[in-house]
Amino acid sequence: MENQLLAPTRVLRDYLSDSRVWEDFLAQGGFVESDIVVADPFKAGTTWTQRIVQQILHNGEEPDGGLSDTSPWLDSSWGDHAGMLKVLKEQREAGMRRVMKSHLPADALPIAPEARYVFVGRNGKDLGISFHNYLYNFNPATMETINKIHAEWSGDPKPLVIPEDMQEFFDLWLDTNGYQCCDLLDIMKTWWALRNEPNVLLLHYGELKRDLRGQIARLARFFSIDPASLRMDLIVEHCSFDYMSERAEKMAPFGGSHMSSAKAFFHKGLKRDHRQELTPEQVERFDRVALEKLGPECAHWLEKGETLPAG
Repeated sequence: MENQLLAPTRVLRDYLSDSRVWEDFLAQGGFVESDIVVADPFKAGTTWTQRIVQQILHNGEEPDGGLSDTSPWLDSSWGDHAGMLKVLKEQREAGMRRVMKSHLPADALPIAPEARYVFVGRNGKDLGISFHNYLYNFNPATMETINKIHAEWSGDPKPLVIPEDMQEFFDLWLDTNGYQCCDLLDIMKTWWALRNEPNVLLLHYGELKRDLRGQIARLARFFSIDPASLRMDLIVEHCSFDYMSERAEKMAPFGGSHMSSAKAFFHKGLKRDHRQELTPEQVERFDRVALEKLGPECAHWLEKGETLPAG
């Protein structure tokens, strides 16, 4: 990418996302130096990464308000876009370092040289299971709003219905390229294509689990912050699953107001293991489809968070 804005090459709208709001963001001034975008598929570790970024920028201090109040999910289909844009405009005018989140493919998002983009990947089988729990716990009012908005723009009155059975949902999600909610492999492929850009960092959920301290330091360096200047022990504590889960109303997107409870957003977290919840046939099929669509190097990274061994 040269030293200029890489404009989106497609508009993405589905039940949960609407990329058009980024046009409004660009119209009100767009990106400035040091802006941060946390971009990934649903349930790949977005909120965890947002929290880590927040704690790095505040050096362990606890800001007032909820995480999503200051770090908005701008392209949510049913979000208060005007309110989020207002927050970002005020932050820019105050000279604050802004953090935004997105669940879009890279080619539906403006990629600016001034901004830093953190893409978070996760083993797709664990992600699919977690995504089911997330969607199944949307409250009726939220689902009604999502379905109303989708029907109005698409002309398709078919509502988004989440099966109670997780394995049934997993098959639907894989068979339909994301169930019009989150096409994991498409999103992964577009960000993988940007992995060597100097302002794009690929982070993996597995690495956050294995070496949280090291990944915090890696992120800090990416933001041009010296890890030695951070109160690392405090930040690690504040970014632990238990600490965040106990403060679910402050950590969950929209404060958890779109779900049955904020606590439901966190569910199993680090204890999830698809081998105990999916059939061997589902595991094999996901791996086969991922390999076909992503190629061996990218599919291996999505699974493990590491480069494919030589040979």
